Amino acid sequence: MTGKEAIVAKIISDARIIANSTLEEASNRGKEILLVAENDARIYREKNMAESIAEREENIRRKITVANLEVKKMILQTRQKLMAEAFEKAIEAIKEDTSAYLALLDGMLSYASDGDEVVLSEDDKKLVNAKWLSGKAADKGKKFRFGGYAPFRGGMIIKGEGSDKNLTLEVEMKAVKERYEPVIAELLFGE
Repeated sequence: MTGKEAIVAKIISDARIIANSTLEEASNRGKEILLVAENDARIYREKNMAESIAEREENIRRKITVANLEVKKMILQTRQKLMAEAFEKAIEAIKEDTSAYLALLDGMLSYASDGDEVVLSEDDKKLVNAKWLSGKAADKGKKFRFGGYAPFRGGMIIKGEGSDKNLTLEVEMKAVKERYEPVIAELLFGE
């Protein structure tokens, strides 16, 4: 090998050493960058997964809250319906005992003054009429005017000079309901 060939061989050898060293360095640096990128990706996934899980949990909590409100609303509507039915049945029970109901109507007439007009329920046509009213007025030593029938469930409306008195069963039951609703709810629903 000549001097020139030895120099070329040395340059090639040194170039190979430098190339291998640079290749190894690049490979190590690439592995390092890859590890950092993988770690960043893992952290990103975990963070996003945690956010995603938190968002899903929040959505689930909201849906549960809305569902609970809907259930409470449905329960309240059902209870209100049951209360209305209970008061409707109470009106039916009041009217079922004819003699007690007639006594109630007679008691309502005590609020009428001489000359007042008395309007009776259409539902009570078979039970009370102008003749019945005249007889009750005579018993009380008063004169009442028969004002005909009107579409309410029972009771009467007394029309006087200064004021009218709505003694219909609907109004009377509404007053009872307002006064005793908590007690009735306790009896019906155990609250």
